[in-house]
Amino acid sequence: MVYHSLSGGQSAGCGAGSGCDAVMGSPWAWMLRGVPVSLPAALVYVLLIVCLLFLGGDSAEARSLDRLLRRLLPLLAGCIVGAALWFSYLQIIVLHAFCPYCTALHLLGCVVASIILIDSFRQPSLWFAAGLLAAALFAFVQAKTLPDAVYDSGRTDAALPAFAEGDLPVVGDNSHSGLDPESLTLLFDFQCIHCRRLHRILPDLLERAGGRYRIQLCPVPLSSACNPYIPASGIDRFAGSCPLTRLALAVWYARPDAFAAYWDYLLGDGDEHATISPADAENRARALLGDGFEAALADPRIDATLRRAEELFGRTSTSEKSGVPRLIAGQRWLVPETTDADELLELIRTEL
Repeated sequence: MVYHSLSGGQSAGCGAGSGCDAVMGSPWAWMLRGVPVSLPAALVYVLLIVCLLFLGGDSAEARSLDRLLRRLLPLLAGCIVGAALWFSYLQIIVLHAFCPYCTALHLLGCVVASIILIDSFRQPSLWFAAGLLAAALFAFVQAKTLPDAVYDSGRTDAALPAFAEGDLPVVGDNSHSGLDPESLTLLFDFQCIHCRRLHRILPDLLERAGGRYRIQLCPVPLSSACNPYIPASGIDRFAGSCPLTRLALAVWYARPDAFAAYWDYLLGDGDEHATISPADAENRARALLGDGFEAALADPRIDATLRRAEELFGRTSTSEKSGVPRLIAGQRWLVPETTDADELLELIRTEL
């Protein structure tokens, strides 16, 4: 985890949009504005291993060392349990996502801490309490030193596919501004929690930009069932994205006047944790399109747009960097992780 945080890579099973990606790609994966939280955790576990290796000597010096180590072990156990409580709280209450590596580490750490406490139950519990206090201090420091915004950015030399006028919806009415707005393309998935967070702040972003940007909304499914750039795995967390994206484009082409409300519905209407099933989405699309539903879903423009969207996703992705939502301007791209419109606007200005 330390290696992947410092290298900017992804761990196995931590693909774009996964719970692991949501946790390890969030600001809460860092402290002191740039130190991965896995680093102090690694130091605690290394110290724990050293303590266990030097326990149990027969000499007088070893027995003296034993007494010191048996005080240090409950302290480390308190640190481990306190950290497990803090990061479980963040995953459950704040992020609403789970990292399997982090969760497994905390569970195993609590098992080790329980064994230590059972072994040292006759020792004063003040050392364990001191460890809990150290973990609380860590949580306080982390909360006070979060980075302003986490993001990923890059550039590609590949030729990128373009969309014709009308292929995709555009947000940002610049007709009154007198400016020549810069065109951005937003790649997103209807089932991606990061995308829903960004969708929620788009109106504020455009207002603060003052007509400087127009944004093409380009849905791209993160499912290997229809996106050839997503590797197949045992669990497809975005399997519903394929039908949702087709339904969204069908409504856009058949009823442009109704697309905004329908796409908002697919993106949770402001609720990033909403669950919209393909069956519910189809029922609402049928209600909107009536007898024209089947014809709208068979519109050949849907397949053509999907192919270009997937190609755009593939050509701006690498094996280590393939997250969404992704803003693309020319040959540059930006994957932001922020819920603040001002921070996002500053990232766009500096990174794109």
